[in-house]
Amino acid sequence: MAKTCDGTRATEDGSDSLGAISTIFGRRRGAVAALAIAATALAGSLAPAQVATPPQDESASPFHSLAKGLGFATDVDPPPDFVQSSRPAGPQAEIPVFTPPDEPPGKPKSAKEIEAIGGDLESIAKRHDALTATFPPAAKAKAIAAAAAEKKAKSKRKPPAAGPAPL
Repeated sequence: MAKTCDGTRATEDGSDSLGAISTIFGRRRGAVAALAIAATALAGSLAPAQVATPPQDESASPFHSLAKGLGFATDVDPPPDFVQSSRPAGPQAEIPVFTPPDEPPGKPKSAKEIEAIGGDLESIAKRHDALTATFPPAAKAKAIAAAAAEKKAKSKRKPPAAGPAPL
């Protein structure tokens, strides 16, 4: 007898020693999995985000009463008066989700205007750089960053010399 990968012992004719027992447990495992999936689907369908109360003349569905008996569902109380009074009386109009943005007011800038804006930004950047150069913590930070970059450039590895290939 040889041991198979699932831990059972196979006989010389190829059948395992547990034969029918492992088949029953295999079927039972599948049935338990199917039952668990069905119960999850049922519980998910019975518990939406907002449960509407059934009209007074109708009774709850049999699924709801079953879920309530198992403790998976509850009866929803009507909302308080201040909530009902704050809600609109009739149905609201739908709000479109994907609306195109409004066009910006005014006319597009000409090439000369864009160049003027670029020049203004350049002058602001130069003024900012002049201010930060005189500010001691900024000057120290720039010096530290420059030293770190120089150290990194020096410590780059050189490729190894070509030699005989290792065996």
